[in-house]
Amino acid sequence: MKFFIYLGIVLIFVSGLCIGAWTTGNQQRRNFYSEPKEGRKIKNKVATWSALVGVGSFAIAGLMYLIC
Repeated sequence: MKFFIYLGIVLIFVSGLCIGAWTTGNQQRRNFYSEPKEGRKIKNKVATWSALVGVGSFAIAGLMYLIC
């Protein structure tokens, strides 16, 4: 169960890094305009999938907690 919790935390953190959740507005604007469109698409895909798998990992950990 702990594995899925840690995995969820790491994947949510990776998702936040990819979308720039822990930057200021000025930093985010600079990053947005300095990247090519393809780079933004890839980062958004990585962020979306890592967030989905992270939430799924938390769900699995919750189910394991309820069952055991």
